[in-house]
Amino acid sequence: MSKSHKPILISTLGFPGSGKTHFARRFAKDCGFFHLSSDRLRLEMFPEPTFRPKEQAAVFRTMDYICEELLRRGISVIYDSNCNRREHRRRLKNIARRCGARYLLLWFCSPVPLALRRLQDRKGVEAPHLLKYYRPVPARVLFSQKEEIEEPRREKHVKLDSSRSYQRQKEEVLNYFHKHERS
Repeated sequence: MSKSHKPILISTLGFPGSGKTHFARRFAKDCGFFHLSSDRLRLEMFPEPTFRPKEQAAVFRTMDYICEELLRRGISVIYDSNCNRREHRRRLKNIARRCGARYLLLWFCSPVPLALRRLQDRKGVEAPHLLKYYRPVPARVLFSQKEEIEEPRREKHVKLDSSRSYQRQKEEVLNYFHKHERS
């Protein structure tokens, strides 16, 4: 994907149902990134998650450690989580800087009715490999996280319309990298 040999760290911003994981999983496969998923890691660490602060801290400490180790080895990472707060994104940008990696934020913007429909559709997931990780998310969580989003200010980011196809979103991200490629 890149002429430079620097690894890339991509973080995601958006509320549940905005398409972060759908995009991250496919993009990682298509572009050779490691897909680091907070939902998946949380369920491996805590089979019955509580989402309490102590648990949150353990999940994100572990994710940050894995992310940094991968970047140091030259492996690009898509950090699939609700990076809704600027302080979280600053932390990831600092990890990228320490590892000599490029950093980009993907902001998934979704109409709320579409996100609600996607969350509802999770109840119909039957594929065994997805069942564990596609747990239903109550609408109240979507609205709560939507209110917590701190929009990017002077952060390198690509704003993705979640109602567009994955292919179109992928093109937008790749176009960003091609425009900002360092020789």
